[in-house]
Amino acid sequence: MTHYAVSVEHRFQMSPQRVYNLIIDMDEHRRILPRQFESLEVLEGGRGDGTVFRLTMNVMGNRTALVMTLKELEPGRIVQEQDGNAGITTTWELIPESDDCCILRLTSRFPDKPGFSGWVERLATSSMIRSIYKRELENMERYLSTGSAAK
Repeated sequence: MTHYAVSVEHRFQMSPQRVYNLIIDMDEHRRILPRQFESLEVLEGGRGDGTVFRLTMNVMGNRTALVMTLKELEPGRIVQEQDGNAGITTTWELIPESDDCCILRLTSRFPDKPGFSGWVERLATSSMIRSIYKRELENMERYLSTGSAAK
């Protein structure tokens, strides 16, 4: 099966480790989720490699629940969340620029459906997901800078 990817990046003027810790800690991570994420329920673990969580999204009235498993592919730098049943993989990649600056690249891969309807879905989904992810990274910046949760 083929996949398509949606990716966004954000530069953080803070320690890469601080950003990474927020990604892998589900109690903290739920505080930065945009409104389209209705819930994040930890099923196993809660921090770091092996954590399993249920993520429920509602985008334009379409509710989706994913059971994601978190893997620290490169601890301190690359985290992957995957729902094997849905075929969706999200990768968080930290690119350190200095001790107090990094770029975070957030990329999700989705199964590609065939035909015209697949093309339309890919076009619509890419735009919506990109917008949601940009908001999530902005929320992350605000939370790490001020302690304010998502709005």
